[in-house]
Amino acid sequence: MAFIHILDEQTIDQIAAGEVVERPVSVVKELVENALDAGASAVSVEIEGGGMDLIRITDNGRGIPAEQVPLAFFRHATSKINTAEDLFTVSTLGFRGEALSSIASVARVDLVTRTADSLSGWHYVIEGGEELLSEETGAPLGSCFTVRDLFFNTPVRRGFMKSPATEATYIVTMMEHLAFSRPGVAMSVKAEGKTRLQTSGSYGLKDIIYSLMGREVASHLREVSGAGDGMEVKGYIGEPSVNRGNRNGQLLFVNGRYVKSPLLMKAIEQAYHGLVMQHKFPVAVLQLKLEPELVDVNVHPQKTEVRFRDEKMVFNLIYRAVRDALFSRDLIPETEKDGAEAEVKTIPAKPIETVSDSLSSSGNGEWHGAARPGEGDFLPSPGSGRGWPAGPGEGDLKSTSLREATDYRVEADRRMLEEILQAAPLQEEEKAVPPAPVQTSLFEEKILEQSKEAGFRLIGQVFNTYWLLEYGSWFLLADQHAMHEKILYERTMRSLKEKQATTQQLLPPLVMTLSASQQEALNRYQDSFTALGFEIASLGGREIRLDGVPDNLFSLSGKALFTEMLDGLAEERSTTPELIDEKVALMSCKAAVKGNNTLSREEAEALLKELLQLENPYTCPHGRPTMIRMSKTDLEKKFKRIVS
Repeated sequence: MAFIHILDEQTIDQIAAGEVVERPVSVVKELVENALDAGASAVSVEIEGGGMDLIRITDNGRGIPAEQVPLAFFRHATSKINTAEDLFTVSTLGFRGEALSSIASVARVDLVTRTADSLSGWHYVIEGGEELLSEETGAPLGSCFTVRDLFFNTPVRRGFMKSPATEATYIVTMMEHLAFSRPGVAMSVKAEGKTRLQTSGSYGLKDIIYSLMGREVASHLREVSGAGDGMEVKGYIGEPSVNRGNRNGQLLFVNGRYVKSPLLMKAIEQAYHGLVMQHKFPVAVLQLKLEPELVDVNVHPQKTEVRFRDEKMVFNLIYRAVRDALFSRDLIPETEKDGAEAEVKTIPAKPIETVSDSLSSSGNGEWHGAARPGEGDFLPSPGSGRGWPAGPGEGDLKSTSLREATDYRVEADRRMLEEILQAAPLQEEEKAVPPAPVQTSLFEEKILEQSKEAGFRLIGQVFNTYWLLEYGSWFLLADQHAMHEKILYERTMRSLKEKQATTQQLLPPLVMTLSASQQEALNRYQDSFTALGFEIASLGGREIRLDGVPDNLFSLSGKALFTEMLDGLAEERSTTPELIDEKVALMSCKAAVKGNNTLSREEAEALLKELLQLENPYTCPHGRPTMIRMSKTDLEKKFKRIVS
C-alpha cells in the first residue's frame, strides 16, 4: 500500500521546472522576456550545443539590486504582481515568479547585474538550486545571465532533447517572434559563434517583415488598421498570392505577447475566405492591443495561450480590419514581368509599384489585335487598323508567344528594380519612393466594379476557355469557368442568406437507397439541403425520394451531385458554416460552365456583368483567380515598341 508523504524541496523544484523549462528555448524565452520587462533596448543571446551546453543572455535593462539578487531565485518571487487580483491586469511578459527558480534547479547559473544607482554590480552563482557565490563585482548597467549544462542533474530529460541544430532553430524562431513584437529593441542571436539573427532596434514592423520574411512577402503586403470597443489592431497581411502550406506565417501578438490563438487565426482565415486555395494559409503579422482585464494570459505555463472575455468582439474586430485591408485595392493578379514561366502574382504594395512604374514609362506605340471566338492567330497590325486572324485556326495563339518575344532587356529591368529596392533605406520608406508617375493611379483603381462596366471591351475568346478583355491601359484574360463558378456560388449563398432558394422539380422523382453514413449525414444537414433547394422525402428505412434539386445545376445530374455532397459531409464530424460553404463551392464548381465549352459573346458579356456586381469578383470559391491582367506598357515592351 502506497503512503502519502510530502515531497522534498529539490523534487518540488524539479517538478516545477518541468512545467516551465521544457527545453533550451524555454530558458531563453523566460530570460529575454525578463530583460524586455526590465526596459532593455538591446538584448543579445549566445548559445552552444543548441543551448544545452551554454546560454548567455546580456541586456542593458534596469538590472537587479544587489540585496534582491538571492531573493529573485526563490520560487514565486516576482516584481511584477503583488496580489491575485493583479493577474487580471498583467501588462508585463513575465509575472509568475517561477522562471529563475526553475532554471536554477536544473542548471548551473551565473548572474552579473548592476542597477543605475549603484557604482558596482553583483556576481551570483547558483547550481541545482544551491547558492555557491554571492559577491560584489564590477559590471555594466543591466544583467548578464550565463546558463550552463542544462538538465545536468536530470540526465533523463537531456535524452529527450533534439539535435543541437534543431534546438538552436527553436531559439532563433522564438527570438524572431520577439523581434516582430519589439521592432524598437536591438536583438542578436549567435549559435556556435555564428550570427543567426541581428536587428538594429531602429526598424519599423514592415522592415522587420522584410528582414525576416524576405522581399517576396514584404513587397506584397497590405497594412491593417482597425479599432473599436476599446481595442486596436495594427500590422500587415500578405496579399492572397502570398500564402503558406501551414500557419507558421501567421504571427499574432496580444499586448506585445506572441500568442497562438485559434480564435484570431480563424478570424484571419475567414476574412480570406474564397481568396486563397484550400489547404493554403495567409501570411499575417498583427498586433492586438486591449485593456489587460479583457484578456487572461494566465492560461498556460509557457504563456502562449490566452483567453478573451468577449471572443465575438475580438473576432469581429480582426475580421473587419483584415477584410477592409484586402479589399482596399484590386486583387487581380498581374502576369510576371520577367518572361518566366506562366506564373501570376498580385500587384505589389505601393512603394514598390511606384518604382516598377518608373522603370516602365509609357511609349507612344499601340498594340492591336482581336479574335473572333474559336478563330486563329493574333498578328501584328500596321498603323492603327485592327489585326484579324489570317487563315483557319483553332482558337489558340500560334504566333510567337509573349514569353518567346522577350529578351535580356526584361531580365535587365528586373535586376535594375532589385538594385533600386536594395539601395532604398528601409527605415525611411518614403525616401525610397520617387515622385509618383501619373500611371500609378491605375494600380490604386478598382476596376472590377459595376460602375466600371462601360469601360470594358470584350475582344474574343481563346482555347474556348479564356475571354480577352480591354479596360483602359489594361489587357485582361478571364477564365469563363472561374467566373461562372463564382457567380453560382454567390447566387447560392445569397439565396441561403435570404431564404430564397428555388427548386426545379424532377419528373419522375428519383428514389435512392442511402448507406448508413449517408443517412446520418442527411439527418445532420437536412435543413441545409432544404435551404439549398433540394426537396427530399423519406420513404422509410434508408430509402428517400428526391423530388427537386436547385435550379442552377447547368445540365448537371442532380442525383450525382446530391450523392457526392452526402459522401463528403459523411466524413465530417461537426456542423459549421464553413463546412456548408465548402459544399456549396463544390456544387458551384460542378455546375459551372467548363473550359472548352463555347459561349456566345452575349453569354460572356452577361457573365462579366454579373461578376462586376459581386463584392469579391477576384477569385472563384476555391481561391483561383477569375482573371489576370497585363498593362499596355508591358505588352509594348515585350514587342519592343519600348526598349528603354
